[in-house]
This record gives sequence, structure tokens and C-alpha cells, in this order.
Amino acid sequence: MAAKSVRVKSDSPGAAPPSVTKAKPRKSRAKPKTQLAITPIRVHYNVGPGNRITARGDTDPFRWDCGLDAQNAEADVWELRLEQVPAGQTFQFKPLINDATYSSGENYVGTGGQALDIYPVF
Repeated sequence: MAAKSVRVKSDSPGAAPPSVTKAKPRKSRAKPKTQLAITPIRVHYNVGPGNRITARGDTDPFRWDCGLDAQNAEADVWELRLEQVPAGQTFQFKPLINDATYSSGENYVGTGGQALDIYPVF
């Protein structure tokens, strides 16, 4: 025996109330993940034997209360490679000698994912 289809008017007693009708499922959109990029910073300054260059700043991994050590690449070039700064995000930093003497002038501004060569004056 075949089933008989019946249409029910919305104002008839057999109709489901509006609050019971099923809503269409929504497509969930995942938030885009922040792209982290390597940001190389080269500080061009000869600090002399036994000294080092550090940098402090406003974005992780930098901090203003403790310097991040740069690696000595050449006699007058010190390198930092930041890996936590999102691509395109700007940040401020400042190099120091022996994590004690700040370079003169304003803070430097970098952008995540872009190489930066600076020539500070102390």
C-alpha cells in the first residue's frame, strides 16, 4: 500500500509551531591561522672583542626588560632570526651593547617576514 502525502496549512492544528522547525546547518569557517615568518635582522656595528649585541623590543620574542642575544656573523655584523613574529606585523626594537647601552635615536621598526639591515650609532 502506498503512503499518501498530505499538505498541512501553517494555521491548521497539525502544523508544527515556528519554533520547532529545523534551522539550516551553518557552514563553520575556521579562522585563518596566523602565518609566522622568519624575520632576519642584521645589526652592522663593530663592538670590539669581548663585547656583544643584544636587542630589546615590544613583540615576542623581544622584551623591554631583557635583551635577546644576537649571533656574531662577521666582525661588524650581528644577526637575529625571529621566528615568532607573524608575517606583516610591525614591531619595534632597539639594539644594545652588552645588554646595557642602548643605541641612540628612535626605536627601529621591523615587519614580520622582511629582512632588515640596521646601522646603529652608540
